[in-house]
Amino acid sequence: MAVNIRRDQGSKPQEVPVPSAQQGPLIARCVLGEDQAWRDLHRNAYPVAARFLRRMGVTSSELDDACQEVFVQVFRYLARFEQRSDFQTWLYKLCLSQAGRVRRRRRLHAALGWLLGRADTSCSEPEWSASQTAERVRQVLERMKPMHKEVFVLFELEGVDGQEIARILGCPATTVRRRLHYARQEFETLLRAEGAEEHNP
Repeated sequence: MAVNIRRDQGSKPQEVPVPSAQQGPLIARCVLGEDQAWRDLHRNAYPVAARFLRRMGVTSSELDDACQEVFVQVFRYLARFEQRSDFQTWLYKLCLSQAGRVRRRRRLHAALGWLLGRADTSCSEPEWSASQTAERVRQVLERMKPMHKEVFVLFELEGVDGQEIARILGCPATTVRRRLHYARQEFETLLRAEGAEEHNP
């Protein structure tokens, strides 16, 4: 089933959440694969997600991609959604997770930006070459704990999702999330240490 889950350009969706009384039948139609039901759900839920993501600090330049990712999760996992809770509650949870991913991506990009020599535009030192950058990244990764490095490389650099990493490593998804949390902290700490060593040989 092909469903365009991006907001149509030039049209502003109405900021009206899916009425609770209509959620059950609408979700059931979506699960059955009815294209119109998916469009109705997206049209109603998109503005709720977009508004919440903005309030959670997602910027305008990040918003469309963030909403896209949220609705990828909706379309992928809606059949597993247990309607004991409200659909909008579940949508908020997906948005919170996505907002967290956006923040982590920003921190990683900032760290890699420093690594590329772009963090301080007033710096008089020349930017590193691609080979020098690759070597710096390699050095930081080499100093990470193996269990942290493997999840960091798979998730942040290779783009593998958490569930697939869990299958690759043969461990629970909760373990992957925990290791990834500490891996990001370790990467940033080692990166700062790398900078301190460079400026204080």
